[in-house]
Amino acid sequence: MTQAQAERPDGLLRITTERYGLGVLLVAVVAVFSTLPRTGDLFASHANFTVILGGEVPLCVIAIAFTLPLVVGQLDLSIASIAGMASIAGTAAMSRFDQPLVVAILVAILFGAAAGAFNGFLIAVLGLDCIIVTLAVMTVIAGLVQWYTDGISINTGVSATLTDFGSLSWFGVPRIAFLLVLVVGLVWYVVEKTPFGRHLRMIGSNRTAARLVGIPVVSTTFAVFVLAGALAGAGGMLLTARSGGANPQEGPGLLLAALAAVYLGATTVQPGKFNVAGTVVGVFFLALAVSGLTLAGVPPFVSQLFDGGALLVAVVLSRFLGRNRVGTVGT
Repeated sequence: MTQAQAERPDGLLRITTERYGLGVLLVAVVAVFSTLPRTGDLFASHANFTVILGGEVPLCVIAIAFTLPLVVGQLDLSIASIAGMASIAGTAAMSRFDQPLVVAILVAILFGAAAGAFNGFLIAVLGLDCIIVTLAVMTVIAGLVQWYTDGISINTGVSATLTDFGSLSWFGVPRIAFLLVLVVGLVWYVVEKTPFGRHLRMIGSNRTAARLVGIPVVSTTFAVFVLAGALAGAGGMLLTARSGGANPQEGPGLLLAALAAVYLGATTVQPGKFNVAGTVVGVFFLALAVSGLTLAGVPPFVSQLFDGGALLVAVVLSRFLGRNRVGTVGT
């Protein structure tokens, strides 16, 4: 859209709708489920909002980890599995090897970064297809986790400091939510306000042009996979903090929800671009909608249909909005 078109009333309306449409829908979801007789009292309660806010923090961090490779035009399907593996590794460090919490957190982040580095080497350095590589890595991680845990959760020996952080509140707000604000702020600043972030956008827009202007495409793409893996590792420890243990199925089970949130996020705030703020809006839009549907008594499979349908719609919208813009898959 040209500047002249944008300044026209219809152009301004379109831009406003694109940028804030999902936020308006989120408010509408809250309003509808807060007023329906069957859901109003429970949905609009402080307890429900607190549970949603605290419960979605790990997914938010994992979804942000998904966002980073997408900014450079890559898709890492293994992020949720990396988070699950990191949760197992960090929790096992405390439970089975009697390590302090700080060591456990470092173990989780290092496991995540190592997996990200492996993906980055195969994709950025060797030039292999991102979907095939990360699908294979996701499957390998599932096998390793199953081998190590025998499919059994690790629920003992978890630091009380970690579980308190994941379950208790400060001033009526889940403690874990304060960490989310910090993570969102830092990642947003890196992607949107630093030369590194501008390089990411340029690579996502046109890799060849980025290389011609001197951007180190290979090393930058590799670094993104490492950063995404480390962030997924941190998300894994937040899963442990929230649930009080490490479930082998919990991380991989977040794949669809994370992807749906990321692609929904690409339809808002910066339409057509994968962006951190949009991803967070996408996570809470889905969470609030699913919470309302659950309180309304819909069967469990409706939530799966909702997540899947949201992903399909978001992919179509983000591709449509992303024509001739940067940071979209397949550019």
